[in-house]
Amino acid sequence: MTTTGVQCMARLTEGLTGRRGLRAARRAELIEALNAHAGIMIATAIRVLGSLHDAEDVAQDIAERLLRSPPSSIKNWPAYLKTLSINRAIDRLRKRRSTLGTDDIADSSTPETQFEADQRARALRDAIATLKHRDATLFSLYYLADLSQSEIGRQLDMKESAVGVALHRIRQRLSDNLRAQLKLGEQE
Repeated sequence: MTTTGVQCMARLTEGLTGRRGLRAARRAELIEALNAHAGIMIATAIRVLGSLHDAEDVAQDIAERLLRSPPSSIKNWPAYLKTLSINRAIDRLRKRRSTLGTDDIADSSTPETQFEADQRARALRDAIATLKHRDATLFSLYYLADLSQSEIGRQLDMKESAVGVALHRIRQRLSDNLRAQLKLGEQE
């Protein structure tokens, strides 16, 4: 039986509490934030990757990196960790795409409607993986992590209007990409 992502995060942070180089108060704050927001990191990564296992790996990777090299000061832990989760998940998507190609093996026992939904989800993940990193982050923060345009603007140091314009252009590119992918899939 597998443990939940939150339990995995608690075990990871327990094992790293003795690390030197972090002041005790700062280390405690970081561990508290990671434990408190582990669910957010995992849920965000799942929405990008579609896999609990991969999402847990993303959360653990983030925790290890932050504990090795802690940020100086974070005002909004949930937004910061969502952004990190999306960035790591996008990196993992790109790695998966480059090593496995775009064809994933689907479970043939699922109903046809589930299969079609899975195909569309895979096509969207593949399309996101083809975007520039900044664009993939913007799209994922808005549509997958449910941050507002103003929150994204603050997080990425952009004007809210620039976020809106960028999202419109990204949606158009993704829409064109998805139409092309899904039409190719229908012809095969």
